[in-house]
Amino acid sequence: MDLARFSVERPVTVMMVVSGFMIFGVVSLFLLPQELFPQIVYPQLTVVTPYENAAPEEIETLVTKPIEEAIGTVSGVKRITSISKEGLSLVIAEFGWNQNINFAALGMREKIDLIKERLPREAEEPIVLPFNPFDKPILILSVTSSKEDRSLLNLRVLVKRMIKDEVEKVEGVASATISGGLEREIQVDINQNKLQARRIPILDISKAVSNANLNYPAGTIKESFYEYLIRTLGEFDKVQDIEDVVIGSNYPGVQDENYQQEQQQQARKGSISRDKNLIYLKDVANITDGVKERTSYSRYNGKENISIAIQKQALGNTIKTIERVKKKISDLKADLPKDINIAVVYDQSTFIKESINGVADAAWQGGIIVFFILLYFLRDFWTSFVVTLTIPVSIMATFALMYFSNVSLNMMSLGGLAFGVGSLVDCAIVVVENIFRHIQMGED
Repeated sequence: MDLARFSVERPVTVMMVVSGFMIFGVVSLFLLPQELFPQIVYPQLTVVTPYENAAPEEIETLVTKPIEEAIGTVSGVKRITSISKEGLSLVIAEFGWNQNINFAALGMREKIDLIKERLPREAEEPIVLPFNPFDKPILILSVTSSKEDRSLLNLRVLVKRMIKDEVEKVEGVASATISGGLEREIQVDINQNKLQARRIPILDISKAVSNANLNYPAGTIKESFYEYLIRTLGEFDKVQDIEDVVIGSNYPGVQDENYQQEQQQQARKGSISRDKNLIYLKDVANITDGVKERTSYSRYNGKENISIAIQKQALGNTIKTIERVKKKISDLKADLPKDINIAVVYDQSTFIKESINGVADAAWQGGIIVFFILLYFLRDFWTSFVVTLTIPVSIMATFALMYFSNVSLNMMSLGGLAFGVGSLVDCAIVVVENIFRHIQMGED
């Protein structure tokens, strides 16, 4: 009764408090992050270890089992499952819902650091990733070309250089992943017979190519006023640079008579280099500028395209991030060739806006219905208006509390808000009806 008495005796104060809630709610509504689903910290961590060109049996023995044994000692682990397939090891650790995933991930990284020396040198660094079932792209773009002579290889290079790199600079964007098209690949096809004839191990070719394709620092040169940095430029610029890589030499006494005859025959045909003291890569292999083998295809409306899947940062606002990306795309169209067409395949902001608009429509429609029903039964305009006013006031007050509690606008929070408003209106009707009945009975 103290709250009711205070409200009756201090109407101006109550109106000021309500107005303050409304102002805070309106401001908070524009500041609240808008998502399709709430941020969920799922108690699961995955250790991803790529190991190229390795069979599942070797990956399980050399990578998966040592990692399982290491993370099995982490505090709070309830279950460990693993997947070993060609070129990849996945170890999944499940924890309890009360576990702090950040500390669990830190503990797993510490345990993995202790067994890194036991892993194969060719295997990449193990990565600990959290699991989020709602972590999906917020925007998917389709890039096509109206020119028939523009190849998928050229289109992918253009998209990567002029669109992907620029989109990743937009505020709120975490990554932009390209799929589809063709990728350039320099292929070295080694002739087994020529390699055996020259008695060169195939590993020597791999080492020679990797050692030749690098820039290396060579110290400094000091003068009276300046100091110059010296470096050796050795990276490949064209395919012929790869052909001229030296993989061995012809030492006297090593080759037999048959080998010398073969060398002379190939020299006459011009299939080997003139310098007989050095063996070049082109002497034992064919180098071609080709494309990678396709493992996936991307099409939009039946036409080959390049897809760009955009992920947002963890605490980014989905709607604002998508608006910034669309603005960036519109700015890039002025610099892109005229035959390049960019279409939006998936836009998560449309679902969010539809959800918010649905709740807003339900709120004002429900308010109008409540007002006319109360007016029909109570026959009092002001009393009906006061009950109807509880809907926007309560919603705005909730928005303010959501902002200070770091709760985003999503399908779950909006659904709870709709249920809460319904029960709140019911309570307001009961209170007003009770007051109305006391007034009819002649009480104060």
